[in-house]
Amino acid sequence: MFFRRRVPLNAFGQKPDVEYYHGDMAYIRSRYDAWEKANPGAPSIDDVTWNDLDMDRVFRRINRGVSVSGEQLLYHMLRTPALDEKTWTERRRLVALMEDETARAGASGILARLGCVRRAGPCVPLGPQNGGTARLLLCAALALLLPASVLLASFLGETAVLAILGVVIVNSMTHEFLKRRLAGELDAVNYMVSLARATRRFQKLRDARLDACLAPAYEALGRMGAVLRIGMAAPAEIDGNLPDLLLTVTLLDLIAFERLKRIFLTRHEDVLILHDALGSLDAAVSIASWRRTVPEWTEPVLDFDPDAPRAVRAEAAVHPLLDHPVPNDLCIARPQLITGSNASGKSTYLRTAALCVLLAQSVCTCPARSYRAPVFRLFTSMTLSDDLLAGESYYVAEMHALKRILDALNDGAPVLCAVDEVLRGTNTVERIAASSQILDALDRAGALCLAATHDIELCDLLGERYENMHFEERIEEGRMLFDYRIRPGKATTRNAINLLELIGLDGRLIRDAHARAERYLETGLWT
Repeated sequence: MFFRRRVPLNAFGQKPDVEYYHGDMAYIRSRYDAWEKANPGAPSIDDVTWNDLDMDRVFRRINRGVSVSGEQLLYHMLRTPALDEKTWTERRRLVALMEDETARAGASGILARLGCVRRAGPCVPLGPQNGGTARLLLCAALALLLPASVLLASFLGETAVLAILGVVIVNSMTHEFLKRRLAGELDAVNYMVSLARATRRFQKLRDARLDACLAPAYEALGRMGAVLRIGMAAPAEIDGNLPDLLLTVTLLDLIAFERLKRIFLTRHEDVLILHDALGSLDAAVSIASWRRTVPEWTEPVLDFDPDAPRAVRAEAAVHPLLDHPVPNDLCIARPQLITGSNASGKSTYLRTAALCVLLAQSVCTCPARSYRAPVFRLFTSMTLSDDLLAGESYYVAEMHALKRILDALNDGAPVLCAVDEVLRGTNTVERIAASSQILDALDRAGALCLAATHDIELCDLLGERYENMHFEERIEEGRMLFDYRIRPGKATTRNAINLLELIGLDGRLIRDAHARAERYLETGLWT
């Protein structure tokens, strides 16, 4: 049966408590994947950046899981930050509408009835039409056998009972076999019917604000009138065993399924219009609810002028996944080179800045006190790994990640990129030499680059082009403490050897390591 997850309406404004199972994210991203396939090369958040920023977790933090459409459209929004004012304004208008309690109450009651079987989205491919025609004829023939055997009962006497029983057994077995074989497609078709019914319910609300948002869906529904007349292929809720038995022996639900499938194969674009329209509303409810659960957020001020100065200004920006984040102001008017000790906050700062840009442009909400910036294409190179199957080393993976950023700059669109430990996969001399040239090239090509590094030498090599920023730490009573506050200038402290001491390694080893490091800094030689 078609399953619906009921989400209490009073759950709005609370942290989501949604279950996810293995493979669910593949279904959730299916609408984005279909869009990407239909729009090759269109700007979006690529997989490297998505994984670097742990965006699956960010998605789960926002998503309320009310409907398949809402989940897929929220994911799609996050993967496609707005680069034009029209797209961003439309998203902002939807979120503002869903913050209104009256509009949200009417919409949420309808959206909650859509159901959330993740395999049942309208992007699930329906099988070829050839097999459908054969199944339709088979089911129709078997359905006619039952009344035919009943009509012949008066002529066949006791034999008729055996004939009717045989028909019931054959029909029941055929029904069970086909329902099991077509389970995925049945769920998909029923969900598409639910989309049509939900759209019709929105029409009956006669809410002018919702009607303005759903006008394209209403037009698409007008081209799918037969769907509402046929109804569900396999109803989610059947009152009693007798109706269930009648469907089993008559195969009427499978006949309805094949008829609906024919309609949806020819009207799939209209189905997607319904899916996107209702999904955008549901996603907007999730975003509005998420706003209520974060300590501080702001509606960003974006500049869509392609010639706008490349600069990000944000007050008290925080990482949206941290329970007790330390806010930092983002004053990024030129590329930044961030130095500091291990665990001092460099990587978190990069992710915070990147997420502020992404969330501001995708869901019109920034986890900060204020945010002002032009629109950017966003790229990162932070948490790469070796690709054993492809035979690629970490260094090769880094080079591919950096090349894709340089290639994107050739398109002329403003780019903000975050790079953590440039070329960490190679030796010190070549790393510093190559890193300085790559970071210089990113700046010359127009990227607003944030780069974290342990190589203090880069601060001098790139001092004219990059603003130096750093994080600090202090040691008190045998503990290393961080305040996670970014400061101007380059780092002047190191903690790698101190960390060895704090975990209890031999004191002589620590002293010798300090001495060797000091000699190198004085002479430039490892002696």
